[in-house]
Amino acid sequence: MSSNIRKAGRPPGRKKTSKIEILLEPEVKEQFMNCLRIEGKCASTEIGNWIREYIKKVRE
Repeated sequence: MSSNIRKAGRPPGRKKTSKIEILLEPEVKEQFMNCLRIEGKCASTEIGNWIREYIKKVRE
């Protein structure tokens, strides 16, 4: 039996409960998505990590 390793997404047990939508110019979005693609990252995962880090900093 082989284990499936996922690069992105929510950790096991964590439920998706809501969304945050942002508006970007198409050129900015394309540059952002290209940078993430090069790094092998997922936009929602990265943005979620940034938000969690921001919350930690604010609470300190």
